[in-house]
Amino acid sequence: MNARAVARRRAASPAAPGRVPGIALTAGGYHGTMGNWFPHRQTEFSASRERSRIQARADDLAGNDPNAASLIGGMTVNIVGTGIRPQSTLSAARLGISEEAAARLRDAIEREFARWACRPDLADAGNRLTFWQIQSLNLRTAMVKGEFLNLCVDRGDPYAPYSLALQVLSPLRLITPGDLTLSPHVRDGVHLGARGEPVGYYIANPDPLTGRLDVGLAANVPYYKAREAWRPVTLHAFPQIDEEQVRGVSILAPAMKLFRDLADYMDYELVGQIITAAFPVVIESDQPVAAGIGMDPRGKSRLRPAGREVREIEPGSVLHLYPGERGKTLDAPRPNSNFDMFVARHLRSAGASAGMPYEVGTKDFSKTNYSSARAALIEAWRVFQRYQSWLESAFCRPVWEAEVEEAFARGYIEIPEGAPPFLDAREDYLAARWVPPRRGHVDPVKEIEADIMALEAGIKNYSEVIETHSGDWETAFAQRAREERRIAELGLSFDLSGRAPDAAPGDETEEATDAEK
Repeated sequence: MNARAVARRRAASPAAPGRVPGIALTAGGYHGTMGNWFPHRQTEFSASRERSRIQARADDLAGNDPNAASLIGGMTVNIVGTGIRPQSTLSAARLGISEEAAARLRDAIEREFARWACRPDLADAGNRLTFWQIQSLNLRTAMVKGEFLNLCVDRGDPYAPYSLALQVLSPLRLITPGDLTLSPHVRDGVHLGARGEPVGYYIANPDPLTGRLDVGLAANVPYYKAREAWRPVTLHAFPQIDEEQVRGVSILAPAMKLFRDLADYMDYELVGQIITAAFPVVIESDQPVAAGIGMDPRGKSRLRPAGREVREIEPGSVLHLYPGERGKTLDAPRPNSNFDMFVARHLRSAGASAGMPYEVGTKDFSKTNYSSARAALIEAWRVFQRYQSWLESAFCRPVWEAEVEEAFARGYIEIPEGAPPFLDAREDYLAARWVPPRRGHVDPVKEIEADIMALEAGIKNYSEVIETHSGDWETAFAQRAREERRIAELGLSFDLSGRAPDAAPGDETEEATDAEK
C-alpha cells in the first residue's frame, strides 16, 4: 500500500473547530452542602501565626493527651528504636585497593564513627545524648512540631578527640527579624537563595527570665549559614508536603480537632462515672413549710431546720430522715452504650491521618487475628520506612559525612596504599547504607520459613535477609565463623536442622485460630 492510498483513507478535511462542553462537577459548585465551602488561602504572615499556634497545640497534645502521646511515642520507637546504624559500603574497585584492604578500611571508618556517636560528651554539645538518642529526639520533634533544628558546633576543647558536636535547638527559635518581614528572601526565619534553597537561618535567643522570643532587629538575631562549603552548619529539616514549603507542619495537625474533642468527651464520661459511683441521693419532702411548725410528742421538730440539709453522703453512712422525707437515688447509666464504638471510630480516623492503622496506633490487637495483625504491621512498616529514609537523608548522612571527614583529617583512619587522597574521592570514602531497627514478627516461624524459601529460590540474598533483622551480613558471617570454630574446638554439637518440633496434642495452629475467630 503506497502513501497515496493511505491518504485516501483519511478524512478529507478536519472537523469544525470547537469543543463539546464537559459536565459541571459537583466539587466545583456551590450547591447544597457545598454552598458554604470557601477554602481560605494563607498569607505569609497568617501562615506563620497559624504554624506557631499548631506547634503550641501539638506540644500540648503530645504532653497531655494519652492517645496522641501513644501515637507519637509508638512511631518514634518503631522508626528509630535504639538507632539507625551506618554500614560503610565503600568500593574496593573504585578506590583501586584489594578487597581485604577495603574490608579493613570499612571497619576502621565504622569504628571511628561509633566511637564518636556512642559518647554523649562527644556527640552532644550539652553532654547528655548519644547520636542515636539525638536521632530519636529529632524525629519526635519533627512529629510534634513538624521540624527539627540542630547546629553543628565546634566543641572548642583541644583535648577532645573530635571537635564536631550537635546542639539540639527548638525550631520555635526560628524567627524573622522585625526589619526583614517585608524581605522576599526571608520567610519565617529562613533565608532563601535565588532558587528557593535555604542558605541561612535566623535563630533567636529566648529571654533568660521569661523565655519569650521577642522579634528584634536582624542585628540582634544571630544568623547561621546552612552550609560552609560542603560542610553542614545548620541542620533544619521537615517532611515536605507542599510545593513551596519552608517550615514543617505537625503530624498531629490533620486530626488535632479529633484528639481534642475525644479528650473532652472522655473527660465528661469519666466525670459522669465518678458521679454515678458516688451514689447521689436526693431528699424529697411532701410536707409544706407550715406543717413543720410546732413539736411532735417527743419534743422534736417536724421540719428539718434551716442549714441542716443533707449535702453529702459518706460511704457506709445511714440517713435518718424527718417525717415526710424520702431518699431517692439518681440513675445515671454510664458509660454510654456507644462509648467504645465512638472512641474506636475517632481513634481510627486520628491514626489514619498519620498513616497508622488503628491496631498499631492504639497498640490494641485484641480483636484481630494473625492475618489482620500482620496486614496492619506491614502497612505501618511502609510508613516507618518512609520516615527512616527521610531521617537518613536529612540528618544521619550529613552528620556521618562531617564526622568521618574529621576522622580522616585527624589521621585516625589510615588510607591504604594505592588509594587516592580523601578529598579526591570523598564520595567513595563516605559511601554507606543505614540499617534501621529490627522489624517485629507476628509469627516468627512463618516469616523465617519464608526467608529460607526466598534464599533457596534466589529471590533474596543473605544481605537482604539479615538486614530485615537489623543486622550487618559481614558482621553476622564473621561472628558465625568465630562461633563455629569455637564449637569445633570444644567438641560441641547442636541440632541446627531448623525443623520445628511436631505440635503437641491440643496445640492449635495460627490457621485454626484464625478460622475460629
